[in-house]
Amino acid sequence: MAWLWLIGGLVVLVAGGELLVQNASALALKAKVSPLIVGLTIVAMGTSAPELFASLQAAWNGDGSIAIGNVLGSNVANLGLALGLTALVSPVTMKWTDLKRHWWVMMGASVAFMMCVHDLQLSSTEGLFLLLGGAIYLGGQILAARRQANDMDSAVAELMEDLGDDSRGYPTLLGLLAMGCVGLFFGSEAFVFGATEVALDLGISTHVVGVTVVAFGTSVPEIAASLTAAIKGNSDLSIGNLVGSNILNIFLVLGATANAGTLRVSSVVPTMDAWWMLGTAAVLAPVMWIGKGTVTRIAGVLYVALYMTYVVLVVAHG
Repeated sequence: MAWLWLIGGLVVLVAGGELLVQNASALALKAKVSPLIVGLTIVAMGTSAPELFASLQAAWNGDGSIAIGNVLGSNVANLGLALGLTALVSPVTMKWTDLKRHWWVMMGASVAFMMCVHDLQLSSTEGLFLLLGGAIYLGGQILAARRQANDMDSAVAELMEDLGDDSRGYPTLLGLLAMGCVGLFFGSEAFVFGATEVALDLGISTHVVGVTVVAFGTSVPEIAASLTAAIKGNSDLSIGNLVGSNILNIFLVLGATANAGTLRVSSVVPTMDAWWMLGTAAVLAPVMWIGKGTVTRIAGVLYVALYMTYVVLVVAHG
């Protein structure tokens, strides 16, 4: 029964996230908001919506292990599994000069998280600090996008193909948007409940379930979006989506979750999990340098192997 709650909750969670992204995007476009701004804000945050709702639900249930583990595991999965699988399908290419600033922000966010949890808790004050980082990052993105709008027209056009239908009326879009939010709420509730029950049934910690099962489930949107972008030949959007998601997972998801109440952190987080998150992020720089701006299939194999090793170690430590 626990697995039914887990799988059913995941389906509703992902479907709710999809409704949220599509109809919030369509609503913004109908209101004449710039497509580029929509892509950098609503779409970027929308792919992190499952992580946000799942972590918030866990925090409300008093289980910081799932909330923290979800983000840690998702960030490792985004690069180790999503980027690795995407590179295996089609090598991912992007100019390092375009990615470098975001890579440094991702590294900085990871280090900031490690500093926050050294005392085995993530307080509401630290959550506000992370939210401020997210606001600064998104603000910088919007300003940079406005300066480079003409250079990004083709990328924006490709991105907009996957957004919602803005020909619908406002009542319809608002109704579908509300349905997406409801789906995210109840889907996350069922998903987290199922994950907790699975942990109890298997006799393992909720941290392990959060880092593995919950994190993989909430990473499904990023994996699907990256694979789709790679198949369409938009590999720069693919890797940009993953790096941006990792940044927002730390700044926005953990920031908002910590403000729902101080989170207790498992002792294994600062000694192992956080280092794996930082390590998979750090590896991206030499991978891009060696591949001359391309994450090759060999690098894809390396990333998938890193992710599988991480999961095995997490389960082994219990």
